[in-house]
Amino acid sequence: MNRTLVIGARGSELSQIQALQVGAALQANDPRLQVGYAFSAAVSDLAYAFETPRGEHIEWDVGAINRRGGFAVHLHEQLDHGAIDIAVHSWKDLPLPERERSQVVATLPRADARDVLVMRVDSVAALRAGHFAEQPLRVLSCSARRRVNLAPFLRWALPGAVAAVSFLPVRGDIERRLRTLLAGEADALVIAKAALDRLLDAPLPRFAPVRARIRGLLDRCHLMVTPLSINPAAPGQGALAIEIRRDRADLRARLTEVNDPQSFELVQRERGRLAELGDDETPVGVSAVALPFGRVEYERGEHDGRGVWRETLHRSEASLPRAVRAKVWRGDAPGADPFVRERLRVALPSPPCDTALLVARADALPEHWRPDDGQLVWTAGLATWRRLAARGVWVAGCDESLGETAAQGARSLFPQVTRWLKLTHLDGRDPPRGSALGTYALRPAREPMAVHGFSHFYWHSGSQLRAYLQRWPALAKAWHGCGPGNTWTQASALLPTDRLRRFLSADQFTAEVAT
Repeated sequence: MNRTLVIGARGSELSQIQALQVGAALQANDPRLQVGYAFSAAVSDLAYAFETPRGEHIEWDVGAINRRGGFAVHLHEQLDHGAIDIAVHSWKDLPLPERERSQVVATLPRADARDVLVMRVDSVAALRAGHFAEQPLRVLSCSARRRVNLAPFLRWALPGAVAAVSFLPVRGDIERRLRTLLAGEADALVIAKAALDRLLDAPLPRFAPVRARIRGLLDRCHLMVTPLSINPAAPGQGALAIEIRRDRADLRARLTEVNDPQSFELVQRERGRLAELGDDETPVGVSAVALPFGRVEYERGEHDGRGVWRETLHRSEASLPRAVRAKVWRGDAPGADPFVRERLRVALPSPPCDTALLVARADALPEHWRPDDGQLVWTAGLATWRRLAARGVWVAGCDESLGETAAQGARSLFPQVTRWLKLTHLDGRDPPRGSALGTYALRPAREPMAVHGFSHFYWHSGSQLRAYLQRWPALAKAWHGCGPGNTWTQASALLPTDRLRRFLSADQFTAEVAT
């Protein structure tokens, strides 16, 4: 290609950043390539209010806008007329049906697909004072999916009583939405984490002003990263759609070289699944996540007036042989845990704001500790989150029992964090990017229960497995399952790996191995 390749995108800073990422990827693959950019007047300020043929005033959510192509129409016209060679979109903003004249042919490695709840500092104070036990919590979002999935979640995930959640429409780019929130028009706002991450991480000096403005606005709020298992994203959220005309075989070949196949496949699966359920207006979140041992897919929302919830593991490794239910030991029966937990007297880290706490279980956060809202608290699982929120702790996010990835996921949003401290038992393992602090000790309280007659075992911790192996060494020859995080790390060092598999939960283990 001898002429300049023109990449088109919307005119917002976020859209420009995304287009520049695609251009940089193409030029890294071919340094001789000349790339130009055509940024359209931003259409993110489109009003969400419309009139019916009778003149009635209605509000449309993002799904309705997408189904009508509202966020991509201008770019599609430019693409069709040859004014641009490539259109770069946030993939979640494209309608589900593919266009006749153009096609998405590539994407870059996907950014974080989760949503972020942004809550004003004074609203958090009102929450702690019990204000929302009587008044609805007002949340800015035009997404029906978020309305359906976040309302029940926020009633238990926030550190205070929430009787009801009211969702209000919002429009504009990220900065405008944050300013709307801080102007007092609502208590909280929901934003795609990928959008915030890209704005905060944009490396070029030209984006320094918007980075500083966004950071300044976020510093006046508290942030919460919502779990995908509770609030699956819109299909394609966090991924860029790189679109060309179908007759541009030359560009298709070039873009194949920068495409991330795994991200592309996951988005296609998400969009295909939502199309099976309905259309862009169906309030169901669908997220597919690649794991070292397969793919997990989450679905949650409403379809045909009924609740939808599905969590499916597509395993890439051989499954364990199956057994009758009577031979499957789940490890959670009364007496299956041979330990008592003795709390230790330890001091709260100082200074607190630059030390993030990764809480392995709720009991690991001592009762006398009172982390302020300036200290990042992250949990290993959802049950720990629920218990800490009931104690009045603001939880910023959760690893969803999939492994200790908090340091990576929180990096852009929480730049004040310089070290991670995992709160666990006295002999607990250090996290990948930090250190461990024992806040309780495991003391043997009883003999491991007799497990004769079982062939399949699920382990809830490495300590539990180690205690049973010491008492019953022959257990190593049985079939085993455990969670994919720290327990897997320990179990894989104690057991033959051909007899061990990772599972999302004890329930999923039972469903897969029990006949």
